Amino acid sequence: MKKSFYLLSAVALLAVASCRKESDSINQPSENTHHALGLLFQTAEKYNSFQKIDVNALRKKRVEGVNATEDVPTSYFIDMPTPGDQGGESSCTSWATAYAATSSFEHNFDGMAYPAAQRSPAYVYNQVNSSSDCSAGTYFSDNLNVLKNQGVCSLTEMPYQDGLCNILPTSQQTQAASTHKITSWGTVNYKNITDVKTLVSSNVPVLIGFTVDDSFYNMGKSGWVWKKKSGRSYGGHAVAIMGYDDAKQAFKVQNSWGTGWGLNGYFWIDYGLLSSGATNPVYEGYAAYN
Repeated sequence: MKKSFYLLSAVALLAVASCRKESDSINQPSENTHHALGLLFQTAEKYNSFQKIDVNALRKKRVEGVNATEDVPTSYFIDMPTPGDQGGESSCTSWATAYAATSSFEHNFDGMAYPAAQRSPAYVYNQVNSSSDCSAGTYFSDNLNVLKNQGVCSLTEMPYQDGLCNILPTSQQTQAASTHKITSWGTVNYKNITDVKTLVSSNVPVLIGFTVDDSFYNMGKSGWVWKKKSGRSYGGHAVAIMGYDDAKQAFKVQNSWGTGWGLNGYFWIDYGLLSSGATNPVYEGYAAYN
């Protein structure tokens, strides 16, 4: 990855791309199908100790002629890789960081076409997973530190094989990963809608971690727009915010449950839900940069 300083949250926009709309193909709701999750939450003390990203300073520095939060379009969608499927592994955090975000960096900042730009979630998860049966969840910080210290090889170089998470990278795969690193990462105030929009419209996915509950599994009934949390909680899950639409008052999010789920692998989260207080299912937000 080039040393140009770009974010899991960041930069160099094309005006045409920034204003384009995306259409969604709605799959049938699958409320009774529960999927693998896999995010571990930090303690509040640990989470608050992480470096915080100065969104306005970053945008002002990276986007020529833009004064911080000015000129943020009313809708924007990052060109992302096709949503993947974590299968039965608790690898969602690696899919959000190594696959969704880092693949988009390779494509949008380094000019690599998909699918060659797709990065391997297995390269990261297989190193941070602590279980023999691939059921162990992982922290955002551990995944992001692998991307910072080692980088990540392509999906072609290390394919994702559901259930084979104990296969560690070879020396060749490690060497291939070494030229695709992030420089660092930090936390994002995900409750600040303007901050999230600023990052996304800078071609930087915003990574969020939340608790999956009955309302999440049932949101197919409301057009795959998540508007409130309710019911039983099932565990932590990591995803990547990659777009937004003010007309819809919602952010578009890439999941890791395959294209047969949701809106071809995506769903929407309402602005009001993401910015809410005690009723907010989201607990963590991150972005990375290079």
